[in-house]
Amino acid sequence: MSSGSSAGKQPLRRGKACLNCRHLKIKCDGVRPVCGQCQRVPKDDECEVLETKSRTQDLENTILQLQSRIEELQSNTCSVLYPGQQIYPKANSSDSDSSQSSDQSYQGFKEPSRDMIQSLIHHFLPHASELGFFIHPGRFLEAALLPLPFGHERRPSPALLCVVYLWGVHLSQAPDEPIFLKLAKEYISIEIGAHRAIHTMQAHVLLATYLLRNTHFLEAEFYANGAAVLALGYKLHKVRTSRPGVDGSPELSGLCGSPDAVQEGERIRGFWAAATLQSNIHILLESANRALCILETKGCEIDTPWPLEIAEYEAGALSSEYRGQESLRQFLTAEPPPVPWATSSSSTTTSMCTLEAQASVLLFRAARLAGAWTPDLQPHELQSHISSHTWLDARITQLWAFLPSDLSGPTFLATHTLTAAAAIKLHSSPGMTAQQTTCVAAARALISCLRSSASSSSMPPLIPTPRVGPPIVGALAFLACRILLDEVGRSRAFRAVWAELGVGVEDAEAAGEEVELREGMGVMSAWGEGDPLVGYYLGKLGREYEAM
Repeated sequence: MSSGSSAGKQPLRRGKACLNCRHLKIKCDGVRPVCGQCQRVPKDDECEVLETKSRTQDLENTILQLQSRIEELQSNTCSVLYPGQQIYPKANSSDSDSSQSSDQSYQGFKEPSRDMIQSLIHHFLPHASELGFFIHPGRFLEAALLPLPFGHERRPSPALLCVVYLWGVHLSQAPDEPIFLKLAKEYISIEIGAHRAIHTMQAHVLLATYLLRNTHFLEAEFYANGAAVLALGYKLHKVRTSRPGVDGSPELSGLCGSPDAVQEGERIRGFWAAATLQSNIHILLESANRALCILETKGCEIDTPWPLEIAEYEAGALSSEYRGQESLRQFLTAEPPPVPWATSSSSTTTSMCTLEAQASVLLFRAARLAGAWTPDLQPHELQSHISSHTWLDARITQLWAFLPSDLSGPTFLATHTLTAAAAIKLHSSPGMTAQQTTCVAAARALISCLRSSASSSSMPPLIPTPRVGPPIVGALAFLACRILLDEVGRSRAFRAVWAELGVGVEDAEAAGEEVELREGMGVMSAWGEGDPLVGYYLGKLGREYEAM
């Protein structure tokens, strides 16, 4: 039997069909250098196979690229933030062992008093869920207050403790913020070891969120990428996978010990916290189409189930029998879409953590799609773009309709604003100018969410403290106000054209748009009082409005 006939009888591996057969959607026999279909009916294009890498190779390349980006940002960060300054003396070359270096550093740091530690943590914990805190707060508090030395294995990791202390100092408006910021960076840089992996990832997430709130955007991206690298490195995107040959047990590669339900929940929540933080920062930096993101990376399909509240894991909400795969693909392409948009097929309710993560995914997809449009798209590319736009619009509309109207909790507000922002991003694409009305309606809905949240806030505390909310909400409020600002600009341009023609126009609608914009900025200011990121965006809006 010839090799050609033998090859034709065996199913081809994925990606081995030639480009002509793929385009025509016909069966390819995979014979090289010219397949049977191309020999039988010669085509204009050569018979060519697009060589693809294995999923493992793709994943390894992704991690290497993320690590390269981290090193690039780290070199810039170190030269800008604290050149020549060291919190602790560097170890001699003879004492360069990492464990010895870590031990020496731990011994060189004197923790605050127990009362001060308790005070700092109690300033932080009420806002923890808004800041990306994914581990069990009760267990963390209990371990943090143990009368054991700093760095002891039964206490939270030094990096995590320092970042929590930093947040406590920031929220209590104590004067030692720069000191704790340096300590947090120092301990994150030396903290290694699988037994600390989840705590180290949590420290990265919290520090990135802190830096984002304080408008240090590149540093925030650096630490968010660090969390993403840890999540991929410890295979947290494969928790409970059903793929044959892939370890989907709780004892994932590289992580120590067999976790209980809460610890496994921390791993699931940690993966989604890192993934959504990274994607949200890309949205904020307008780099969704340029930067690597673990939500859309070849070779790292996400099998991990959607996140739940930590109390839900404690109550056994995730069945020990559950296994799954391709959580993102099922969420995005299932027909009809799952309602409620649940964590697993056995779920009867939907966690707000799940909805928030799904809203982040839709926002990232919308930003990627909007950024992919160019006026040079070929007819088939344009048709594909329009189809993707229609499909994504339907998903956003379905999620929006499913969201509860209650905005009293931080997760509720974040989910509503993320969903509204996804609609804004999708409909503000340069190729979709006919849908400007939908875009403006989404911007108004986002501002309305902020207004409702601000008005439903509890009475102010006796001691004034900065308002705390997910940093992405402030950035998305800016996005909504920018849409209203663009509407004002269009109305002014329209009136200017008519004025040149000698025609007076009384545009009550334009006047109303200006009032609406000022009200939107007022709502943004009230909601984000004391928030440096919101203040940054308000200043930017004000300058653009004055220059119009």
